[in-house]
Amino acid sequence: MTGELRYLYAVANANAEGAIAAANLRGIDGGRVEAIVEGDLLGATSPVLASEYEEEPLNERLQDLEWLAPRAASHQEVNGRLLELANAVIPLSFGAIYRDADGVRELLRTRADDFADRLRAVEGRAEWIVSIERDGSTAPTGGAVGALDAEIATAAPGRAFLLGKRRDEVIREERRIRDAAVAEEAWGTIEAIAERVYREPLIEDPTAAAIARFSVLAHRDREVELGDVVRRLGASGASEGYRVRLSGPWPAYRFGGLPSERVASA
Repeated sequence: MTGELRYLYAVANANAEGAIAAANLRGIDGGRVEAIVEGDLLGATSPVLASEYEEEPLNERLQDLEWLAPRAASHQEVNGRLLELANAVIPLSFGAIYRDADGVRELLRTRADDFADRLRAVEGRAEWIVSIERDGSTAPTGGAVGALDAEIATAAPGRAFLLGKRRDEVIREERRIRDAAVAEEAWGTIEAIAERVYREPLIEDPTAAAIARFSVLAHRDREVELGDVVRRLGASGASEGYRVRLSGPWPAYRFGGLPSERVASA
């Protein structure tokens, strides 16, 4: 276990090599981002120490959030810059590491057709994230909840306790129904201008603020329109009591990205 390995951020068309070189990007642990070219493709890489990024030490460090967080942020930042420099980018997940430049070239060579297809599918496009959260400042007050409040106000302590439990159940159910309606409206509105929309699965937790999260693939020239749509969603009466947020553009992790491949032989 000696020397350096190559950390692979993303795959792009080889014609982006000059732009990447001129940008003088710095990646994980300050390594200079360099393009390794094979045929019509390139891999954007930087050197990392084998002593930290070989499979065994890396697996240990992945459990250390203080170690992982800044490096995962660097990974994201590099891929975000690559999206600005190339018209199409296939991002890899964190932790794609190769023995040397020849290992990266072999990957590009053996998967050339797959990469070419993926690049065509995301050319001129990017991914945005739309998230919807309950702001927590409002709760249902009318209807069944209002009726229960009135009954609790005049009930004996024991009955008031039981009615309070019932009130909590009604609030949860009304929130569930409203959450679903807000998320469905957002999905339909976003879908009208996006090429593809994927609803990310969330852990079911009635106390959690997040109610929906969408990954959106759209043409870069629709970025302003997408932002306007999200702002209108957040300002609509149906979304009162919810925050609708947009982040991006990002490389198309959901729609074009690859999983990480830990240390691979050349």
